[in-house]
Amino acid sequence: MIQAVIFNLESTLLDPGGRGLIQGMLDIFRWKGVQVTEEQVSHGRGLPIRDHIANVLGLSEVRKKWLERFGTHPGRTDIEHIYVELVPVLRSLIQGAEPAIGIDKALQELQDRRIQSGATAACPMEMLGPIFSPAQSPYTLDCMVAPCEVSQGRPYPWMIYEIAHRLQVFPLSDIVKVGDTAADMQEGRNAGVWTIGVLNHNDSALIAAQTSSREIDDRVTEERRRQSVYGLKRAGAHIVMNSIADLPRILREIEMLQHTGGYPSYTKQVKTALMPPS
Repeated sequence: MIQAVIFNLESTLLDPGGRGLIQGMLDIFRWKGVQVTEEQVSHGRGLPIRDHIANVLGLSEVRKKWLERFGTHPGRTDIEHIYVELVPVLRSLIQGAEPAIGIDKALQELQDRRIQSGATAACPMEMLGPIFSPAQSPYTLDCMVAPCEVSQGRPYPWMIYEIAHRLQVFPLSDIVKVGDTAADMQEGRNAGVWTIGVLNHNDSALIAAQTSSREIDDRVTEERRRQSVYGLKRAGAHIVMNSIADLPRILREIEMLQHTGGYPSYTKQVKTALMPPS
């Protein structure tokens, strides 16, 4: 039986698709005079924030534009400068964010079934304190862990292990990880837990937002959906669901698999962030 569900905090529960984070990064690069695309600043989304920035700066096209603008390739100092400028954007985003549609119903289902809830994050813990507190919502998370509380964040499994320890959940095969990024899928599979991708918060939303609905026919929409499903599956998702509202049904499906001997086998998929040279 499922004992705990662990969510991606920022872009699955609070900021669908990471729209606020992506816009904040776009603004910072624009202020620096380096033009980047949404696809480029989405590269590495779900990783700890500094690692995410490092992944963006590690892209060949971004490094080329940075070199043209500043006369040198980006390094660790530049990662830190962008991070410092991004912190107030993230703090404002988190404090003003509303939980994703369907999360209250899903958390109520978990409470009714006495399934514990947790979340792993990409942001520092000092930003996350008020989130899902009783003052913010009648539904609270039992545990939240940020990258600074363990040796390394996603895609490594340490945050999931820490939550399992705090909640006293064992075996790990009774845990479900829910997220919308490749890093979430890798984190879940590296931890040896059931791993669910959330489709309607996936990066396809970034693409669709660029074009009015009248210009997107059903065939194109379905192709983008297929690519999103493929991306999450390729990153390690056992199951891909349309929205958080589907979670109760998916949990029942997983429990049926457990009853017939199903097990979330461990697969070694750890991938580290691309770090520009100093």
